[in-house]
Amino acid sequence: ISYHCPGTEPHIITTSSHSITLSDLKPGTQYSVTVCTVLEDGKQSQLVLTTLTTVPPAPDQLTVDTTSGTVSWSQPPGLDQTQHHYQISYHCPGTEPHITTTSSHSITLSDLQYGTQYSVTVCTVLENGKKSQLVSTTLTKVPPAPDHLNVNSVDTTSATVSWSQPPGLDQTQHHYQISYSRPGTEPHITTTSSHRITLSDLQSGTQYSVTVCTVLENGKQSKLVSTTLTTVHFQWWKRPSRVAAVCVLLAVIIGLGHSNERDKLNTRLRYYEKPCLKEWWKFGTSCYYVSSTRDSAGDGQRQCRAMGGELVVINSREEQIFIHGLKKNVWIGAYTNDGMWEWLVNTAFKPTYWMEGEPSNLNDEVACIEISQTASDPLKSWKVVKCTSNYWVCEKPFTP
Repeated sequence: ISYHCPGTEPHIITTSSHSITLSDLKPGTQYSVTVCTVLEDGKQSQLVLTTLTTVPPAPDQLTVDTTSGTVSWSQPPGLDQTQHHYQISYHCPGTEPHITTTSSHSITLSDLQYGTQYSVTVCTVLENGKKSQLVSTTLTKVPPAPDHLNVNSVDTTSATVSWSQPPGLDQTQHHYQISYSRPGTEPHITTTSSHRITLSDLQSGTQYSVTVCTVLENGKQSKLVSTTLTTVHFQWWKRPSRVAAVCVLLAVIIGLGHSNERDKLNTRLRYYEKPCLKEWWKFGTSCYYVSSTRDSAGDGQRQCRAMGGELVVINSREEQIFIHGLKKNVWIGAYTNDGMWEWLVNTAFKPTYWMEGEPSNLNDEVACIEISQTASDPLKSWKVVKCTSNYWVCEKPFTP
């Protein structure tokens, strides 16, 4: 067998088989190939001739970011010394494809309609125009989430929250879905086309988790943004203030003789006086600290214990939504033991909030659980990752 590309000396090899794989070829190149029969005495038959053209290798590991509309891939093998670029084609049903090119390994498609599914293909293109096979995926750009979620006012049985319209929706019909609940209860869900809402059926002295998302006409939803609020215990007068509440509580404590009632009001007074420490967030009966540096899981746990806490254990959907709302990819306090997931503290490993396709297998590597911001649903955001470098959340009991 003899083979060569134009302008080069032929490579000659032999085989006793009826087929051969030529493995040292250049991508996107035409080769002339001849084969002849050879007897033991060296006599050769006439040559039979054919040509073949190698195709470039296709892009590898095609992924999409549904928030930004970015498509990414890895450089295919064997092209380190070969000039090439990539051709990207994308379209939604019933439309002509848009075609663009890049020499990078990612591209952001900026003219996509929110909530619409697009078919996307990418191929490698050599300088001579030869193209690889297409690799394909689909991409549905999720609508942007509401911005600047704030608690404007809180009363004994009501609270008002507001937000800003997310960018890019001026010409798009949309509304907002609001979910709110107290620990251990099913969430109440309501909708509005306004940028604020008053929740009027609340219980006094109770903490609520509140989430808001953007919803398009086709039902596609943005990521959730979340906050917490606590209704006041009493309505002192028309314009209550924290200082006034403390003063009244002090006056009542002084006048009380019954120790049980006095202790209850002392506890309530400490609630008004002492929130969590600086840089800690209060939710429910715990305080939470989010690391500002990426550390190994072991280092994060040691730092957390030095502060009197443990890596966070997720005990409820409300707590899961709260941690996801911290807007960082963070480790939680879970590990594998003989292939089974367990919490670092002796607590039942439930409920769970795995992403689609999780938990994945890291081939016997030490694995941790990350609450991932790539998930659009905070209740499906657990992802198995290596325990090498990440942010982490520390939890400790709230002490009034």
